[in-house]
Amino acid sequence: MYKIKVPATSANIGPGYDSFGLALNLYNEYIFSLNNLNKFELTIKDMKSNELYINKEDNLIIQTADYIYKKYPNKIDLNKLKVEVKLNYPLDRGLGSSANAIIATIYGLNKLFNLNLDEQIILKYALNIEGHPDNITPALVGGFTISQIKDKKVSYHKINVLNKLNILLFIPEIKIKTKTARKVINKSIPINHVTKNIANASILTAGIINSDLELIKKGSTDYIHQNNRLNLNPKLKLLFNNILIKTNSAQFLSGSGPTIIFFSNKNLSNLKNIVKKEAENIGIVNCLIETKVNNKGIIIEDGDKNVERLN
Repeated sequence: MYKIKVPATSANIGPGYDSFGLALNLYNEYIFSLNNLNKFELTIKDMKSNELYINKEDNLIIQTADYIYKKYPNKIDLNKLKVEVKLNYPLDRGLGSSANAIIATIYGLNKLFNLNLDEQIILKYALNIEGHPDNITPALVGGFTISQIKDKKVSYHKINVLNKLNILLFIPEIKIKTKTARKVINKSIPINHVTKNIANASILTAGIINSDLELIKKGSTDYIHQNNRLNLNPKLKLLFNNILIKTNSAQFLSGSGPTIIFFSNKNLSNLKNIVKKEAENIGIVNCLIETKVNNKGIIIEDGDKNVERLN
């Protein structure tokens, strides 16, 4: 039996479209074990411990298990597989739940059936399923990651983020499917927008390396995806803009949204109160979570014993 904890992730971080990713100290938990029922068992429980049903066509645990089985049919017996999942944050909120399920399943099968997959193979398989590397990389290795696809493989650089950077997650009760959010991005980007994004991504990276909030704010503006995605929900866009005006905070749409992620080097109480009040005025039901950057990535436990990660 293996217990696997995979961190939530925030992708893009403003100008880092499909390349920047950040692991958070907020985990979904998975238990992979063998059963004697001669059938694949899967149970998923939400934040309130209610059992959750996800259609097979939307269930990335099932899809990933099928994908890995086809790669190693002589080593894997899905009819003996039991997977128990405890979700600790909502699905379809821009916190990398798809990548979370994919990475957990590949890693769980790897350990349970002794596949001996190395980090690069795990990322390659995850990329083939997910389609982009920005969430899968930090879910596996933690920290702030800059990822690219090179020769159909994931190449990345990881930066450990100092603990003094505080994070507030505004998670509204609004679902935005990644497929829907990707459709609103323009296929043709003006060259001046591209150059601005390159500059901002560079400044933002320098800010994260040094935990310099002023640099992070200077590099926060995106010209490719964020505004188009905010347009999907007028209330969310109004909230985002109102808070930016009132606080001049370092804030981003997390992944494809609707979660908004805020960075601060101060106590989060004042920012939290402003966000909460603004959401109430606009009428957005939400939850607010304070967290930090997770520099560890995936955690594996074999019974009570921690198992080392790949790197």
